[in-house]
Amino acid sequence: MNDPSPLAARRRMIGYAQQDAARKAGVDRRTWGRWERGEATPYAHQLPRLAAVLKISVEELDVLLSRVPGSDPRPAPTSAAPSLDDLDTAVADWAGLSPTTEPVRALWVTEQDLAMAGQALATFRQFDHTYGARQNAGQVADYIERQLHELQQRPAASSEIAHQRALLTAEFCELAGYQAVDNGEPEKARTYYRRALHLTSVAGDRPYGAYLTAVNLGHLALHCGQPETALRWASAARSAAGTAASPLTRAAIAAVVARANARLQREDEATKLILEAEKLLDRGDADEPAWIRYFTHPYLADEAAHCLHDLGRPPAARGQLVDALHGVGPDRVRRRAIDAALLATTWVASGDLDQACAAGTEAVEYAARTGSGRCVARVTDVLDALRPHADHPAVHELLELTEAVLPAALTG
Repeated sequence: MNDPSPLAARRRMIGYAQQDAARKAGVDRRTWGRWERGEATPYAHQLPRLAAVLKISVEELDVLLSRVPGSDPRPAPTSAAPSLDDLDTAVADWAGLSPTTEPVRALWVTEQDLAMAGQALATFRQFDHTYGARQNAGQVADYIERQLHELQQRPAASSEIAHQRALLTAEFCELAGYQAVDNGEPEKARTYYRRALHLTSVAGDRPYGAYLTAVNLGHLALHCGQPETALRWASAARSAAGTAASPLTRAAIAAVVARANARLQREDEATKLILEAEKLLDRGDADEPAWIRYFTHPYLADEAAHCLHDLGRPPAARGQLVDALHGVGPDRVRRRAIDAALLATTWVASGDLDQACAAGTEAVEYAARTGSGRCVARVTDVLDALRPHADHPAVHELLELTEAVLPAALTG
């Protein structure tokens, strides 16, 4: 069968399977496959080694890569000295030597490497909580594609290090997916979430995979208006996690199952699941994984409030929102903006315009401090509900404030 990729054709010409070529080039098979399909381009420092594997010059490799379907056009070859890498490989083969037989010890991935990446992840998460995704989503994506990609290419010092590396990369991809949702990019979120789920399988961490499936994918489905899908995914995660997952993990999963049921107007089931989540929260302890420790009673109050709002019970939702806003830290600006907006919506539903505008003012002020697309969307919903009452003094004042500090909310 003819392969449309010149890179794949050259590999086959010299008799290499994709796995063999990737190993000789010092990358994994998936990376090599992405090169052949034009989904990624080798870094400059990888070109000499890649040319040597394919037994061609760097200049000839440039021509091959420029012809890969879907790849970005490459600059014309420079008039540099001709490469001898192909001959170097031939000599190594003849002498029975292999430049890639044993990795240099100093390049192994160690606990220190992972600790530094973990500190970066914690910083990115804190920025995301405070400022929303728009400010640092690009930095997170760049960190994944550069620093973490480089860590993936180096050998791990032990099997435990390899396990931790896969899980850490999954957590980065989960954050990148969450930020994509926040920026209104569900397709990009799906790509990152798929990568994260694959890495949880590599790491063998079933509880974290269940968390991703229920909380991240479940909320994505709800965000896209597909509660049946959210219910199916979250229920499957709840069953798969069983009692092996920590209490907080199981509480967060139960809360998403409750959200999906509430969206489908199944009040009894939603109520039962929220109560179950409360009991699980009370059982949480210091051994909880770092990635779930954010899930506290104020966060559960937020989930319960959304359930009650979807069930058409604004007064009950308000009680939960007050608890959520009082309990969540001042650094969780995005969460406070979303909850204040929902609180304003409940007051609109109850016909109290002054209270709605007071909560709406808080939502606008919080949202203006973030780069969160979701916050803007929530404020827009509040303003749309209030617009028929634009002649009311408090509503008029809120619209003027929004125009001054958050004009994007006025345009939807």
